[in-house]
Amino acid sequence: VVGASPQNTARATTALSIFFVLFATCTEVGAGLRYEAVRDVIDGDTVVLQSGERVRLAGINTPELRRGEQLPEPLAKEASSTLLDLIGGQLVGLEEAEDPLDHYGRTLAYLYNSAGQSLQRQLLLKGLASVVAISPNLRHLDEYISAETTARANNQGMWTIDYYRASSVSMIKPTAGYTFVYGRVQRVELTERWFVFALAKNFVVLIPRQEWSRHFDYKPCSLDRARIAVRGWVSMAGKRYRLVINHPFMLERCGNEPIRLCPNSQARSVLSSQGQDACV
Repeated sequence: VVGASPQNTARATTALSIFFVLFATCTEVGAGLRYEAVRDVIDGDTVVLQSGERVRLAGINTPELRRGEQLPEPLAKEASSTLLDLIGGQLVGLEEAEDPLDHYGRTLAYLYNSAGQSLQRQLLLKGLASVVAISPNLRHLDEYISAETTARANNQGMWTIDYYRASSVSMIKPTAGYTFVYGRVQRVELTERWFVFALAKNFVVLIPRQEWSRHFDYKPCSLDRARIAVRGWVSMAGKRYRLVINHPFMLERCGNEPIRLCPNSQARSVLSSQGQDACV
């Protein structure tokens, strides 16, 4: 920079370097990113931008730090600190998700650091996150599934800890939150809006009929009496637990490949095809 002081020249050179890094990142992961400074990392999958905007990393879930008297989940602190390290005090690129707001009003986005790395993918590879498939936010689902599969194969992070093994439906607690659960479908119900799969008298998996027709390639009654494993957020409705999903990745049919959540003894059992021809 002609006529500039050495200090100003250094600043200009640094700014120019950052520009070229971000330009390369934009061309690598696609146009449409916006670049923002991060003010705070809330936990492994949520950040606050300098503007005050809260951003939830779409497509993954990390262990909960929790607040108050509840202890953090295993690896929650590691997920949070790893996200902070991945950001590295630099700007992040935000690619807004297909449905860009969650029910808390947070922005849902796919995030990239200044090196062009997907933050979601890096957390998954380290076993500090699990994949969440919620339609319509599926743009990077295959990439994220591949990263989780790699972490499992390499015995990374959460996939080596008993706490994150799928629990029997009989062991579900009121404070379950996001969890992995397995059981046998006892009953299949059809309502105007939902397909309802009862794993116990007090536990049901709900799938919107409209989403089933979009994403599932088998008939709902084929799950009757089948062993399944499900991932998602458990909540209470009246006197029973419910877990709502809208994509087949979140529901594993034990006996069908690939096996991710099903216990080994159940994974070896083959699904019965009895009555499937008559399914509606």
